[in-house]
Amino acid sequence: MKKDRFVLNTVVFSIATLISRILGYVRDAVIAFVFGANPLTDAFFVAWRLPNTLRQLLGEGSFNAVFIPIYTEEKKISEESAKRYASSLFTYYTLTLSFITVLVILFADFFIRIIAPGFIEKGNFEQAVNLVRMVFPYLILVGWVSFFMALLNMKDRFFIPAVSPALLNLSFIMSAVFLSQYYGIYALAFGAILGGILQVLLQIVFAYREGIRLRFSFSFHKRIKDTFKRMIPAFSSFGVSQFAFVIDTIIASFLVGGAVSYLYYGNRIFQLPLGLFAIGLGNALLVSLSKYFSEKDMDGFYRDLNNGIKLAVFISIPATAGMIVLGKEIVQLLLMRGEFKEEDAVITYYALVGYSFGLTGYALTRPYKSAFFALGDMRTPLNSTIFGLIVSVIFAVLLGFLLKWGVFGLAVASSIGGTAGFVYLHIKSRFEFDKKGILETFMKVCLASVFMAFTVYIFKSAVSSTLFQVFGGIFAGISVYFLICYLLKESSFLFFIKTIGKKIQH
Repeated sequence: MKKDRFVLNTVVFSIATLISRILGYVRDAVIAFVFGANPLTDAFFVAWRLPNTLRQLLGEGSFNAVFIPIYTEEKKISEESAKRYASSLFTYYTLTLSFITVLVILFADFFIRIIAPGFIEKGNFEQAVNLVRMVFPYLILVGWVSFFMALLNMKDRFFIPAVSPALLNLSFIMSAVFLSQYYGIYALAFGAILGGILQVLLQIVFAYREGIRLRFSFSFHKRIKDTFKRMIPAFSSFGVSQFAFVIDTIIASFLVGGAVSYLYYGNRIFQLPLGLFAIGLGNALLVSLSKYFSEKDMDGFYRDLNNGIKLAVFISIPATAGMIVLGKEIVQLLLMRGEFKEEDAVITYYALVGYSFGLTGYALTRPYKSAFFALGDMRTPLNSTIFGLIVSVIFAVLLGFLLKWGVFGLAVASSIGGTAGFVYLHIKSRFEFDKKGILETFMKVCLASVFMAFTVYIFKSAVSSTLFQVFGGIFAGISVYFLICYLLKESSFLFFIKTIGKKIQH
């Protein structure tokens, strides 16, 4: 296995995710323009939160965390055994997702009462229930997408799985623009289902080209029971940010109208660096660490793990600084038009800042969890999630209600919970860490981030155009950050440049 493979896979994943996320922000801008931020959009975002939370759990590592290590073990036995396992799991996985979908559709009003009880008094309860019933079949479609994603990742194919959400975003955009005048907020539900179908078709085409063949098989493979046994804690362990957001949604449903939407928009922007890099890092590391562990190559295992931790620090800290310094202008550029006013942009910025405090904690959980999952340990990541969730709930009540910090307080509580989960993982881990190297990276990255933030602040003060403030500020900030890292001879930056340079030469 190439020593730099996980870095290259991370970069490929990040490029594809960037394409998808750009369309995602266009989608959010279109939705904000057409519908604004009000109880009606709150109803949709709550309805979408149910299948979308499961989508994030499936697509951002939890399914891979269970499937890839077991599939790797089966491939060591024989290629045929791995194929039988994949087809058998695909069948029972589909049946499980179908059962969950039917259950939620039948009891949609019950679920809305749980996650958004404040809607009953606001008058948008019925719309939220109807929207849940319309969008929840998306769960089956995205489950298939995650399945093909895992198989493609095993073949070191990361671009197509990561770029496929772009089709969902395009579908949302088209539906909002062309159907909203006929179906109102329900146009977005149509967009969700169409987008899911397009994602599945794209994955199937490319999986077929890679020689991947799946068929429905009710033959119960011997590893199916083990897979489902691991899957529940894996879902939970990857869900601290999603579960924390659900808690925020419950509390926000009692706050001012639009609070759920502010949190949604703030979280969407926050998810850019998290989805752009941290998730790709986790997925790529899981593949490499699983292979190293199956080959008993612990030197390679710890080398990739430590490099992954350093890369998480290298990306997350400057991204946090950037969102704090430039976040308001980013929100204004993306969302402030049509029905989305300046007051909405300011509150959304507060939510973004609150979420950004937890970015490094969330990013660092990815390499840690990949390492635990590669070893087959599902319990430790699950316990870290439970601990983080408890901490998040406590601080959500304290900051959101008792101290009346509102939307900002709920976002900060989510960040504290995510960071607490990382701390738990670190305390429980027994891995061989390059403590000196990681600390050195942390100190140099923090110093470079200070120079970067100062540069961005000066730049945005010197120009009046929001467009130039954002794009010019990002370019200036990244340039200064890379320059300082180069002058400081920061190891992650040098390793990254060397790896990309090698790829270009080949």
